[in-house]
Parts: sequence; C-alpha cells; structure tokens
Amino acid sequence: MNLLRIAAAVLTALLLTSAAHAAEPVSAGYYYGAAASGYPPENVQTELLTHINYAFAGIEPDTGKLVLSDPVRDQKNLAGLRALRQAEPDLKIVLAVGGWDGSVSFSDTAATEARREVFAKSCAELVRAEDLDGIDINWEYPVSGGTAGTKHRPADRENFTLLLQAVRRELDRLGDGYILTATGAAEVGFLKKIEPSAVAEVTDHIFLMEYDFSGPWEKRTGFNAPLDGIRRSVEAYLQAGIPAEKLVLGMPLYGYRYEGTDRKNNGLNSSFRSAASVTYNSILENYLPAFSVYRDASAEAPYLYKNGIFLSYDDPDSIAAKAAFAREKGLAGVGFWELSQDTGGTLVSSAAAAFNGRTFWDVPAGSWYADAVEEVFQAGWMTGTEERRFSPDAPVTRGMFAAILHRMAEKPDAGITPFSDVPQDSYCAAATAWAAKNGIVTGFEDGSFRPDAPVTREQMAVMLWRYADDTGKRNGLEGFQDTAQISGYAQDAVSWAVAEGLLQGRAEGRLAPKDTVSRSEAAVILARFAG
Repeated sequence: MNLLRIAAAVLTALLLTSAAHAAEPVSAGYYYGAAASGYPPENVQTELLTHINYAFAGIEPDTGKLVLSDPVRDQKNLAGLRALRQAEPDLKIVLAVGGWDGSVSFSDTAATEARREVFAKSCAELVRAEDLDGIDINWEYPVSGGTAGTKHRPADRENFTLLLQAVRRELDRLGDGYILTATGAAEVGFLKKIEPSAVAEVTDHIFLMEYDFSGPWEKRTGFNAPLDGIRRSVEAYLQAGIPAEKLVLGMPLYGYRYEGTDRKNNGLNSSFRSAASVTYNSILENYLPAFSVYRDASAEAPYLYKNGIFLSYDDPDSIAAKAAFAREKGLAGVGFWELSQDTGGTLVSSAAAAFNGRTFWDVPAGSWYADAVEEVFQAGWMTGTEERRFSPDAPVTRGMFAAILHRMAEKPDAGITPFSDVPQDSYCAAATAWAAKNGIVTGFEDGSFRPDAPVTREQMAVMLWRYADDTGKRNGLEGFQDTAQISGYAQDAVSWAVAEGLLQGRAEGRLAPKDTVSRSEAAVILARFAG
C-alpha cells in the first residue's frame, strides 16, 4: 500500500472545477457499487486517482428523477468514499448516471424542457444530499444502440446537449467547482449521435470508453482495446472539434476469454463457441501462470492462448503505451473501468507513470527513490529488470553491483574473471574480472564470488569504498546501536560510507550492516555517491 500511496503523487492534489477552468491531469476510476461487496471503499487506492466515479445511479421512469439504484448499498458506499476524500481532500467523488443497463430512460428524460429540468434539479439535490462533487452522464447511447429496451429518438442528438446544459446550470447554482462529465463511445459513429463541440463546451471532460472493440457479440476473436483502434477513435474526436484537454482516455482493467477457438494463429481472429469478460485480478492469478503469452504489433497488446482458449487483455506495458499516447496527444488524462478489477493497482499505476512521462511504471512519482532511479538510469549505471519495470523492491545481487560499478567506470577491459562460479559468458564476467584486478572485490576463501547472493549493506559499502579509493577512516558510527555487528573487514568502509552520507540508519537507530540492499536503496546510495 505504501508503494501505491506514492505511485501517483503527481496526480493527487489536482482539482478539476468548472468547464471554464484549465484542466489539470486527470486519473479517473469507476467504482461499481454492485461489485463493492468484495472491494469495499477503504480498499480503493486513492493515491492513484483524482476522480472516483461511483456507478451507477438510475432514472426513475415515471418522474424522470435521478435516484440511487440501491439506496442502502449506495449510501453506505458513498459514505466510505467520502471518508477517503477526508483523507485526500482533493479527491473528487462523482456520481455516474446510466451505464449500459441504466440508459433505457435517457431519451424520455431528455425529450422535453420540463423533464430535463426535473432531472437536472434532482441531480443537484442528490449531489448536495450525499455531499458529492459532481455528475457523470453515461448515456449508452443517444439516437441508437445500447441494451435491449433502450429508447431512442432522432432528436436525442440535440436533446443530449440540452440535458447536459440543464444539469450544468443546476450544479452551478450549488456553487463553484461542481463537476459535470460525460462518456463517449470508442466507435466513431457515436460522434454523429451527439453535438461534439457543444458537449465539450458544457462538460469538464469526456471520458472516452476506449474498450470493447471486440467481445462476445462479435463472430470472431479480437482485441478488447487495441492501440491502433484507439488512435483512430481519438483522432476522430479531435477532428470533430473537441479540444484534447477535454478528453480522458478510458482504459479497461479486464479482458475477454474466448472458448473453442482455432489453434491457428493462437486463437486470434478465430471463430469461437462462447466468451465472457475476465478481470485483471483473475488473469494474474489464474491465466498468466499457465498460458502462453503473445503480443500483437499493431494492437500493441498481449494475448494468451492454451487448448482452444484465447484471452485478450491488457498488461502494464500495453496500458503504458495507451497512456503515453494520451500524453502525446495532450489529452486531459487517463481513466479506468473498473477499479475492483485491478485491486493491486498494477495497471492504474502503470498508466499514471506513463502519462506523467516516467521511465518505469513501478517507480512512483514523488517516492523517496524516484529521482535517484531516474538519475542512475540516465547515467547508464542501472537498467530496468524488464521493459518499463525497475523492480524497486527486488534485492541487488553481488554480481549486479559489480556490474553497476563496472558501468560507472565505463566498462574497462580486464581480461578473464578469476572466480570459479562466474562463467566467462556471464553478464557479470567482465565486471568481476575488472573488480578483482582493481581490488574492489576479493571473493571468498573457496575461490567463489557468489554472484547471485544478495549484496549486504556492509559489502556494498566495502565495494564503493574501494572503488572510490578513499582509504582514510572516517568517524561516522556514533549513535548506532548495532555497530558490533559490522564485520571486521568492513569497519573502515562502513565508517566512511556513513560519514559521507551514503549509508543512513534504519529504524530504532540500527545501521543493519548484514541486511540486504534493494534496487531502490542502491539507486539512492549511488545517486548520493555521484552527488
């Protein structure tokens, strides 16, 4: 939780007030009340979000008023979300109206001025009664489309704008800073069902539902959220006259599992017998460990296949690519459906990192090690463990640290490594040869180096001390209660490292010389050394 609490610090403390104000980066997540029993509000990682859209309120067919779909459940959940806002005062709680199953009455509600006014006033009343920050209109869809039973009129196109304007007026009467947002479909034909510029003008932002490009309703398997399709969709919105700063790129925290697919092409573009959505949580736990992973260059997305089962989903890299595209196009931010599907915050964190231009999605902006990681990465001293992944909590091994020092020395050639357990084709062979030749490492009595063993704090101090060629003893150990645990060979090096500010104490006045060093700690120590 601490890692995630920091993960989007650059995104927190951001306020989106009225449409007239300049938008700051948005990170908006939908919280689905019907799924709340397994994911209560206190589990929501608000540090990753600027907005939480609570889904869904409904429309009372007879009166046209906005009502909570399940008052007991919804009021309990909204109270929990308000408690989160109390801890994160800049967090915005927005009530989402409609959705796929809840849009059947929108056309009637928007059809006349009188009904629009009734609905708009009820929106303001509910916002005030539940102490919320605004309304999100999720009409799926004006003019045509949506679930069975959804009513439509050709006039929905204009009435949608009029409905939004009515809600905007009532929210403004409550005071400054109340939010009005709307959703837009990925399918570009949606733009013909609304008045794009007018909708953008009256809303704070439009949440683009850039998912469900393919699903169980299709005849063949495909990608849920392919980046090439998203590019076309976003470009269409921009060309329709909607400013980039009014668009939030919505991304899925779920995929689709198809059964009965053809093994040809590993299930991609195949007919199928049945299909259903599957959460990212389930993909991590039940599918990734057992399925083969493939990637598609055009979609810039992964997929899984095994025994006739094809699964389209997003991972941190594909989510980061989408968020980077949103950043490139100058969009208002990123958003997610739906938060309970990624309880670990992995995809949300990846999107936040990419949208804010950070190199590694798992290095939270504002964390105590973020600047150091970027510094040592740009210097070429440390690299990622995978593409866009730094693994800050993973331990640094002895071989890794020798390789880091070798890079710092600009990789001089030193011949063959002398250690019996370092093969000549090992990634750290040249580094250990150089380090041994220059007296930076000596290895163990049995002639081994143990490259895969985690490096300890005192071992790192010794290697840095020898690398710095600063043999003068420094008195820097006063105040630590565990100095007796420092090995004899490491006394001078640890004293020097503490005096130089490279090593600092841990909890309860402990120096912890025998503790292992994480990659984030190593980055900070190296940045201090360089500074």
